[in-house]
Amino acid sequence: MQQMGVTTMEQIKKFLRSRGFTLALLACLVAAAAAGVWAVRTVRDELKKSYDDLTTPQEEPAPEPQLTLDPQEDDVWQQPVTDAAESAANVPKPASSASSSGAQSGSGLVHEPSALQGASSPASSSAAPASTQPVSGRVLNAYSGDELVYSSTLGDWRTHNGVDYACAQDAQVCAPAAGKVTAVDTDGRWGSVVCIEDSAGHLWRVCGTADPTVQTGDEVSVGQILGRAGSIPNECAEETHIHLEVLQGEQYLDPAKLLN
Repeated sequence: MQQMGVTTMEQIKKFLRSRGFTLALLACLVAAAAAGVWAVRTVRDELKKSYDDLTTPQEEPAPEPQLTLDPQEDDVWQQPVTDAAESAANVPKPASSASSSGAQSGSGLVHEPSALQGASSPASSSAAPASTQPVSGRVLNAYSGDELVYSSTLGDWRTHNGVDYACAQDAQVCAPAAGKVTAVDTDGRWGSVVCIEDSAGHLWRVCGTADPTVQTGDEVSVGQILGRAGSIPNECAEETHIHLEVLQGEQYLDPAKLLN
């Protein structure tokens, strides 16, 4: 009897074990199904919310208030209509001015006439220039002002009070400005020098002018032949050139600034 009871218990345990595995598998299936249902519901709710947002009409912003002007205020901005003849009469007339006559200014320069003045006064366009280089060569040495420059001839440092214009030996030398010849001298330092005083009071010293063709008291015009290029003792180490100086009283000026 006791043996029969033990066998029955063993059978019950085997049955329960087999049933337990089945129940565990069933529980897993049920859990998976529940999770799937939850996921489907969540996706459905999200899709429904998105659909509702798209289909629900959005509230339009309130229109900005438009400013309106009173018709009477508009009249303030309207310009009064004036008669064309009256408007033309109110235009100021330009003051008439005489064309340039070619006279020298205080600086010794003559301003070229404008195109409009040239049209009204053809004679002014053919006026002679106020000044010119004594020779047509390049600038060999410029005016130094207060700055000291080295003299290759004298072997020292000193100011250069004029402008040196290179030229060929015996080249023609012209009057740099119109005026009166005040002196024709031979200087031990600057060679043969022709001095011309223009109408502005500038004294032009053309140094190195050999065989001068003018004499003291002559009136010369711009570009008139004064002589030929000779030598300059103070600058004989340089190539052949003309040394041009300009003085206003006792003050040296830069000739290049006075030449046209």
